[in-house]
Amino acid sequence: MKVLMVTTSYPDDGKSNRGIFIQRLCRELVSLGVRVIVLTPRIFSHSPLFEQEQGIEVHRFRFPSGNKPLNQAEKIPVFAMGVYLLSGLSRALRLILKEKPDVIHGNWIVPAGLIAALAGFLTRTPVINTARGMDVRVSEKGLVRLLFDLAVKLSQHVTVVSEAMRSRPSLSAAEVISSGVDEAFFRIAPDRSSKTILHTRALEKVYDVEALIRAVPLVLRQEPQARFVIVGTGSHEQGLKAMAHDLGVASSVDFMGAVSHETIAQLMEQASVYVSSATADGTSIALMEAMAAGLIPVVSNIEANRPLVDHGRDGYLFSSGDEKDLSEKLLDALSAGIPHQTLENKRNEIKDMICWNSVAKRFMCSYNRLGFGTRQGGH
Repeated sequence: MKVLMVTTSYPDDGKSNRGIFIQRLCRELVSLGVRVIVLTPRIFSHSPLFEQEQGIEVHRFRFPSGNKPLNQAEKIPVFAMGVYLLSGLSRALRLILKEKPDVIHGNWIVPAGLIAALAGFLTRTPVINTARGMDVRVSEKGLVRLLFDLAVKLSQHVTVVSEAMRSRPSLSAAEVISSGVDEAFFRIAPDRSSKTILHTRALEKVYDVEALIRAVPLVLRQEPQARFVIVGTGSHEQGLKAMAHDLGVASSVDFMGAVSHETIAQLMEQASVYVSSATADGTSIALMEAMAAGLIPVVSNIEANRPLVDHGRDGYLFSSGDEKDLSEKLLDALSAGIPHQTLENKRNEIKDMICWNSVAKRFMCSYNRLGFGTRQGGH
């Protein structure tokens, strides 16, 4: 079985976490005997156009990125997007003609999934497309929605990462396959007595980290030993640091910047609470990792989070953008409001559903249904 993985995000180098879960899926597929070829945009000029790592071929296509991902733009960069689609489609067609994959797997329907769908249509190669969280946010209306629906229509099979995403008419028949979590997170023993609150989302507008910073002084008034560890980078980073300074809480907030996946696991061992203030999301891998690690999740009350967190039983939901409600839920979590055994039971309950081996095997079943043996001679 040979799969061409077309993806919007993939690690740019050995230190990058951007799209790391796609890399993890690819590695798991390789361990199951799949030959994986990745096609992804080159965002940063230092990233190689071609590399091989752990049995995976990675090809990057050029476009005028300005050294930043498309999702960091305030509005859709029409020219850059046009070049992205043309460059990516051209590279995809050349790879398909050379490698003759059994299946094309697109990740994020706009824009990479559209490239996958068009390439599959032109070469008569079966396409499976996976809609992820960002798809919901960027394709709500206008031209992007039309392109989204076109990519879905041209795909032989579509998956989504959460049941909530099936509410969109074009995705109503999609199969739900969650993103995965490394099994190592299930072996973490968090410090239940810790007053550390961990945040691991990008520092971008959609994750509303401003609401979290506004909640910090409210938490510290009642729990002065609390510490906030914020992992990641983004276009709002400097503004968030300035806000923490202006509120007089900078000494209680650690901005860690970009760290390795292994370091995130270590930070989870030192924390007791995980927080996310996202205003929109798909099934959050960061949240699933925190749950796998046994942390108490305190997350915004949005559609994507409700199936994962049973409010008051195994975590807390707060009103999005409301720092007062957020601070109250964080204080509840720090006061050990969730029994340790409940958190352990939750870990055991979700393990078989979200560990990478299980996720990869589900995709293997889809690949086999679509493409195995469809090309003469096989692979």
